[in-house]
Amino acid sequence: MEKRNQIIIQSAENERKKAELEDKILNQIANSEQDILEDDVLIVTLDDSKAQCKQIEQQMKEAENTMAHIENIRDQFVQVAFRVSRLFFVLVQIMNVDPMYQYSLKFFKMIYTRALDNADVNNIEKGKRQERKNFFIKEFTRLLYENICRSLFEKDKLLFSFLICLKIMDEIPDNLNQAEVRFIMTGGTRVEMRKPNPTGEGGWLTDKTWASILQIADEFPAFKGLDENFEKHIKEWERIYNLQKPQSKKAKWPAPFNEITLIR
Repeated sequence: MEKRNQIIIQSAENERKKAELEDKILNQIANSEQDILEDDVLIVTLDDSKAQCKQIEQQMKEAENTMAHIENIRDQFVQVAFRVSRLFFVLVQIMNVDPMYQYSLKFFKMIYTRALDNADVNNIEKGKRQERKNFFIKEFTRLLYENICRSLFEKDKLLFSFLICLKIMDEIPDNLNQAEVRFIMTGGTRVEMRKPNPTGEGGWLTDKTWASILQIADEFPAFKGLDENFEKHIKEWERIYNLQKPQSKKAKWPAPFNEITLIR
């Protein structure tokens, strides 16, 4: 980045010098009192300007090649910058959970620098750019998670993990269904039931929960048929409902809903 800034400053300076030389030549031509072909001062100025312009053009050509090389390297690490910038906003979100969770940009940059330094510690060769890029992404994500979790209450660690997961999933266009995310975060909004509660009045399943099941079965393709499956396997769903960890892989859900990985 420092080299790139130096080249930008040098390029601007060279452009300024070229403009000054052109103005100087035009001014001497305009104010020449004799034939310009016999004006020794003008001829000397033209010779000096030609030499300086040649030197400036050479510098600008070298700067252009260097900038192209830098941009090529930058393009190869866009994914790293994309991941890092997105995870910064997870810290902004977690601040809304508790005002005690405050993290500075300096702290965030320190974690990023450590991730870069760890590539050399792990002996990942600079020539293996794809390998280094993948390492930077994984290492930064790991370091950020571990360092932030040290300052979180136990009850907020799962939420923090979930927010990171959502940011990573959303890196791929259309990979994350925002409507499903809103439903998970806010719960069901439907109050009317198009079917009666299969557990009956006062059963283990509340009317609000049943209304939510009907809502996701109607609105989300991945959950289509959940209401019918629920009615058909009511005893199995009651068993899952009473488990301490129903999201565990050991809890066997009625097919095909045992494959819903987002919930698990």
